[in-house]
Amino acid sequence: MTTITTAGNLTADPELRHTPNGRAVVRFVIIENRRRRTANGEGWEDDEPNRFEVEAWGQIAENIAASLRKGHRVVVTGRVSTRRWADKATGESRTAQRIDADVDGVAFSLRWHTVQATKNDHQAGGAAPAEEPSIPSWEVATIPGGDEPF
Repeated sequence: MTTITTAGNLTADPELRHTPNGRAVVRFVIIENRRRRTANGEGWEDDEPNRFEVEAWGQIAENIAASLRKGHRVVVTGRVSTRRWADKATGESRTAQRIDADVDGVAFSLRWHTVQATKNDHQAGGAAPAEEPSIPSWEVATIPGGDEPF
C-alpha cells in the first residue's frame, strides 16, 4: 500500500467508537485546500480540494478524539486505501480515499497552532507505565595538575 503525508482541516469533530471487544476506533475527514497560479501567472486561484477520510485504531484513536476538533489543522501520515461503492439514491459509482493513520501519524500543524503537549499516563497496550529510572546527580571531578579542559 502507498503511504501518504498530507495536511488539512477537520470538517467535523472526530467520531470515536468502540468495537464489541472494547477496541477504540476513530474516524474523521480532512480537507486539503490547494492554490495554484492563474493561467497568466500573475495571481493565485483555488484548486480543487482533496477530501480524505482518516481512520485510526487503539490508543491513538483515544488521543485523537480527546485532542482534535472541527477546524483544527493537522498533518496525517498513513496508508492510502480507496473505497468504492454505488450511490443508493442514484446508482452512480462513487470513490473515496481513506488514510489508515499509523501509530505516530496525526499531529497538529504548528504553522497554524501552538500546542502544549501532555503525555499519557499509560503505554500502548494499556500496560502500566514503567517506573522512571533514577538518574544520579553529576559530581564535580578534581582535575589533577590544575588543567582545565576548556
